[in-house]
Amino acid sequence: MGPFNEHSSRNNFDLLRLFAACQVMFSHAWNWLHLGDSLNGTAVFNLLFSAPGVAIFFVISGFLITDSYIRSSSAASFFVKRSLRIFPALFVNIAVMELALLVTGGLNVTGMQYLSYFTVYILTAARIWAVYFTYEPYTMSGFYGASDPSGVLWTLTVELTFYLTLPMLLKIWRRWKRAGALIVAVAALGSWVMAQHFNITDKYDPFLSVTAGPTFWIFSMGVLARLYWHRVSKIFEGKLLWWLATHLAITWWVAGTSAAFISINNAAPVDAFRIAVLAGLVLSAAHSFPRPNLLRGQDLSYGIYLYHMLVMHTLIAIGWVGHWWLWIVEPVGTVALAALSWVLIENPAMKLRTLLVARRLSVAYTESSY
Repeated sequence: MGPFNEHSSRNNFDLLRLFAACQVMFSHAWNWLHLGDSLNGTAVFNLLFSAPGVAIFFVISGFLITDSYIRSSSAASFFVKRSLRIFPALFVNIAVMELALLVTGGLNVTGMQYLSYFTVYILTAARIWAVYFTYEPYTMSGFYGASDPSGVLWTLTVELTFYLTLPMLLKIWRRWKRAGALIVAVAALGSWVMAQHFNITDKYDPFLSVTAGPTFWIFSMGVLARLYWHRVSKIFEGKLLWWLATHLAITWWVAGTSAAFISINNAAPVDAFRIAVLAGLVLSAAHSFPRPNLLRGQDLSYGIYLYHMLVMHTLIAIGWVGHWWLWIVEPVGTVALAALSWVLIENPAMKLRTLLVARRLSVAYTESSY
């Protein structure tokens, strides 16, 4: 779900993405597995839900995907790099979930019709779009008793639509710098207004709600920061403690109120302000201390995002909810699947992407020699 760093040796975005993925996983475990019912409203609750992983992903994506497009030789190169990072693991993840539904009696496969459904699902990550354009293959029965053992892929649909939208805005920015920045800012404001009317909870729209439309205002914080990093970097670099103190102070201030939980869906003014502060904290954390070699080149954040709800729904189907030891079982199972995804799918795809880029550069160098 989210962005994938092109120059991680110079910042901590990899580590922050892992933190965001774990926040999403633990917050979902808190709710779905009923592991934190007795702690609702406590300091632990406020801290966990004051830094929503989805918002963090979107801010990082705005920064890094903008950087990726600026450094790409063409729009085609940009889309190839994005596709190789997103679709291989997504294809396998959806195939695994569909197979799980099939063997447990929750899927009704009907030949070519299902193939059409599966194709739309893979290309968009939007199950609701696949159902709308083809047919409903789920029986709402079987082991899972649910039509969707994931429920988080909507954020990936948002990401994909962001990838399609960003190049158009950046083309304007490249030609008319000031006008381009103004257009990004106006688009962000329009996005925030749209979020008041189309979100995934109160006023759900099957198309707009899962696009970058109602959430572009969050991406734009990273987009504008990257476009003008040479001017604004001093606000963030080396200022981690200041941003963290501000974030914690606001969290303490709203503790015990409905605003303690930051919502990216309703986008109320207080939520928008808190996400802006969170965005500053993320950008500062990415550039305020040396990059630790904890991950050793491995990126499990995407795999954690893809598989944590499948593990969770499996535990729910078995009947394992409310047990303290699920705090161990859920992350261990998820990380195991994420590691397999990285080793068998994502890393080979990344190497292929690197090879393609190297070949393109080699060809460009050879042609320039004549």
